[in-house]
Parts: sequence; structure tokens; C-alpha cells
Amino acid sequence: MTLRLLLYVAVLLILPVALASLAWQWEWHWFPLLDLDEPPALLAYAMTLTVGKLGIGFTLLGLSVLILHRWRSQPRQLLVFFFCLFAALGGAFVTKTAAKLYFKEPRPYVLWLVQQGKLADSNRFYASPEAEREQQLQQSLSNVSEAQIPGWLKHHWQQEVNYSFPSGHSIAAMTIAGFFCLMLGYRHKPLWMMLTLAGWAVAVCYSRLLLGLHWPVDILASSVLGVLFGSAGAWAFVVLDKRLSS
Repeated sequence: MTLRLLLYVAVLLILPVALASLAWQWEWHWFPLLDLDEPPALLAYAMTLTVGKLGIGFTLLGLSVLILHRWRSQPRQLLVFFFCLFAALGGAFVTKTAAKLYFKEPRPYVLWLVQQGKLADSNRFYASPEAEREQQLQQSLSNVSEAQIPGWLKHHWQQEVNYSFPSGHSIAAMTIAGFFCLMLGYRHKPLWMMLTLAGWAVAVCYSRLLLGLHWPVDILASSVLGVLFGSAGAWAFVVLDKRLSS
């Protein structure tokens, strides 16, 4: 693994997300940009689900099989591989959790609902325990038509009542993409695999904007952090793998 490969992966993953922040500076409103009851919004939700509580397991399984197929058979090397992967994800999760509690940034959909008169006040909303926030959100959305906010998005918003900065889904996607893109380069896999994986991670980040869950700065910061954690995990694996092989 070379510094050139590290820089290439970092640019590949972070630069497309940085464009979202640039567009926002030009007063490009990411939410509500889509008609939320149309297929593009549902596609964005599908991207989000790939790093949800259930989806992330299938994502990790599929990528691990792709990388490890006909490569590693020694148990200790497999153990090191998964230790480095989950250490990277664990570090990203802890950082994300601590940052949310420190910055306490309201989510875009919360401020939008306040503007629409569906919620009284964002400060009062976040001052309540998370269980009460879910109830408040459920009550405020009960009279909103499916044409304006479909049921699947109402349900998703009720699951995401914590703070906005940074984005947990984005940092998870970028940690995974950073780790596995470097593993693809380490194994000299075809370039299209790396580009496809990077495209998936960037799409997850943009899905969070389009569904009203995050601001551009959230996904940009999460991308930088995710690439750092993913790269650190991949670099640690390469160093340890070479020692085990020798």
C-alpha cells in the first residue's frame, strides 16, 4: 500500500461530497428538493438502508467475501482483518456519538417542520428525552398527507431524532469505503470495483441530504473522518499482515 493510493482514495471519496457544500454556499437547498413520494426519494432511502442497523451487516458481509475470496485461509490473518475493520468502525462510531452530544446541531427536517408549523420549537424538541421526541414527531406528522411525506419517511424520521452533526450513516459508509477501497488496491483488483464502491459511499452521503436528515457540512466532516478511520484500519491490517506473512 502506497501513499499515492491513500491520496487517490481520499480524493475519490471526499471531493464529490465537498461539492455538496459548495452547492449549498450557492444557496442550493438540498431539502426538500425531491418530491418525497416519488421513486427518486425512495431510491435515496434504499441507499440509506444499506448502512442501517440491518443493511450494514449485509454490506460488510458482501464486501468481506469479495476481498477475502481465494486470498486468506489462515485463521489468525482473518482475525486481524476483522479486528482492523471493526476497530475502524468502532472508532468512527464513538467519535460520531461524542460529536453529536457536543455540537447539538438540529436536523434539517426538524427546522423544516417548525417552519411548516408542525413542531412548535426546535429547542424545546431537543430538550426532551429521545423517547418523547419520537412521540412528539409522531403526533406532529399524524395529520400530514402521504403525498407530502410518505409513511416510510415519517417512520425513518421518528428513528432519527438525535442531533445532526456529524452523520452516522455517512461516516459508516465512508469508513467502509475507505477500508475496502484500499483493500481492493492492495489486492490489485480492477479499478471499476473501487469506483463502484466509492460511488455507493458518496450516494449514501447525498441520500442523507435529500431526505432532510443532514446538512452538507455534516456529510463533509463525516467523509473526512470516515476516510481517516477506514484508512487507519486498512493501513494497520497491511502492516500486521506483512508481519504475519514473514
